[in-house]
Amino acid sequence: MQKQLVVTVIGADKPGIVESLADIITRQQGNWLASSMSELAGQFAGILHVSVPDEHYRSLCEALVMLPGLTVSFAEGQLSPEPARQVMLSVTGNDRAGIVHEVASILRQLNINVADLTTGCEPAPHSGAPLFYAHALVALPPQLELDDLVTALESLSDDLVVDIDQAVTE
Repeated sequence: MQKQLVVTVIGADKPGIVESLADIITRQQGNWLASSMSELAGQFAGILHVSVPDEHYRSLCEALVMLPGLTVSFAEGQLSPEPARQVMLSVTGNDRAGIVHEVASILRQLNINVADLTTGCEPAPHSGAPLFYAHALVALPPQLELDDLVTALESLSDDLVVDIDQAVTE
């Protein structure tokens, strides 16, 4: 039997962290299924989904926590079916404090689950002013019309642009 393990890792960024994680997972007969990793403010931050045989679960966890300079935590997961209706959502606008909260509040109000989220700021092409962006894979409730989602998000600000890629799943 296989256990599903979600691993979070954080520590000072340096070359070789991903290789160290992969080496331990491979030696413990784990299968690296998915991950998201970034360098943020000089820190390596990662989250991984690993499948591991029951008999190697404990030794995998013990080996991972022994990695020097990293804080590692675990949660037992489960395989879940893909939601029936997912879309890629992109939101762009002038950056300001609270914009992530405002977007997240709209999504919660519309009962939209965020499966994957990437946010950041970059200089606007002409003015150089900070431009906020968010790219999210979201699961939509069956009754929600895409136009209603766009209207709700665009109501947050006159400068907010919303784009939806409907080709993910319907």
